[in-house]
Amino acid sequence: MQDRLQKLSDAASLLEGSQARARLIRLFDESTFVEIDRLVKDGDKPAEAVAGYGTVEGNPVYAFAQDREVCCGAIGRSQAAKICKVFELAAQNGAPVVGVYDSDGAKLGEGVDAMDAIAEILLASNNISGVVPQIAVIVGACVGSSSVVAANADIVIAAEGCDYYLNPGDENAKADIAAQDADDAIDKARQLITMLPSNNLSSAVAYDFDSSAMPPCESISDVIAAVADGETAVALGSGANQTVLARIGGNVCGMVAIAQEKLSDDEASRVARFVRLCDGFSLPVVTFVDFEGFASLKGAAKLSHAYAEATTAKITVITGRAYGSAYISVAGKASGADIVLAWPTAVILPLAPQTAIHIFWKDRLAKMSDPTEDRKRLAEEYARENGDAIMAAADGTVSDVIPPAETKGRLIALLDMLSGKRVSRLPKKHSNIVL
Repeated sequence: MQDRLQKLSDAASLLEGSQARARLIRLFDESTFVEIDRLVKDGDKPAEAVAGYGTVEGNPVYAFAQDREVCCGAIGRSQAAKICKVFELAAQNGAPVVGVYDSDGAKLGEGVDAMDAIAEILLASNNISGVVPQIAVIVGACVGSSSVVAANADIVIAAEGCDYYLNPGDENAKADIAAQDADDAIDKARQLITMLPSNNLSSAVAYDFDSSAMPPCESISDVIAAVADGETAVALGSGANQTVLARIGGNVCGMVAIAQEKLSDDEASRVARFVRLCDGFSLPVVTFVDFEGFASLKGAAKLSHAYAEATTAKITVITGRAYGSAYISVAGKASGADIVLAWPTAVILPLAPQTAIHIFWKDRLAKMSDPTEDRKRLAEEYARENGDAIMAAADGTVSDVIPPAETKGRLIALLDMLSGKRVSRLPKKHSNIVL
């Protein structure tokens, strides 16, 4: 018996000092990390990943961390078996998965077996996509096939200075969240776990928050910061438009602010993916709208599909422009919004005013003495006379017109009112979104 205990001690001593293990210990609450298959070897060395489970702020979580100190963290049969077990257990128990990536890619010495191993990980990840949240934390190298695995997560966090690309010579791919270093990246993953539901059948934990007061806000650029509870906003991605997870009155929701004059295809893709993430885990989506339309048909089709398909609670606040395809795709009740609010500054029109005057006010354009200034003046007059928010409320296009200062209080009430929303759709395998 003593010999066997010594043998176990010797085997365990080989695992001491692992940076990958230390990262998982940091991820989990103190003394809650339980390692899975800790004695598994690949040849005469420990497997190239550490895996296990524990709690994060009391929430059950499964995780793995690639161990760069063993064969550069290369993915082979042993590592794949560990990671796939994490995905399987997470699915069975309805808990999020966090993957900490630091690997040069496939274990080329295993040949086709290594490629099959990565394919098995991708399949396991795909099978639980939309079932439990998946967070990828890139703390070192995440290149080659390993980057494909990470990119399939719901949210990717990358530490500064990490490598995140598929092919040599590629620029680093964009992560959803940038972190200062590995510790900061893991801390950000902990923050996300406290905001996301454990799985697609549970709800995000709501906290008590007794204030609906919001700072002054008069434009879409600062509206999300104004309505979010203090220090709860987590921006996913960066660009001309905002996609943010935050709490409003203690309730977690996804907030989108579309302010790019003509929404680009890349930005439409980013917003669409965010909306689908929120819908997959039944997080309400609050969309602030001030844009004229789309730069491409593909972008318009993609984003309108994402909003129309989403069955989660959807609230639109039109703060400025909502013309034509912009209104149709994301702002209107007919596109699936449960409630549409508007600020007094909102302008809702089937065509941009600059276009509309060339169709409806030809006679007035013909009499212009100063084409540049007169066109601008006529467009402003057309918008004022035909796109007024009060007129839109009068004919039922919007649910109500509210002062900007009342936005947060109204959203808190609406999120409570819509918290029990349930929608059944026609049975199908999946929708065919434009990609």
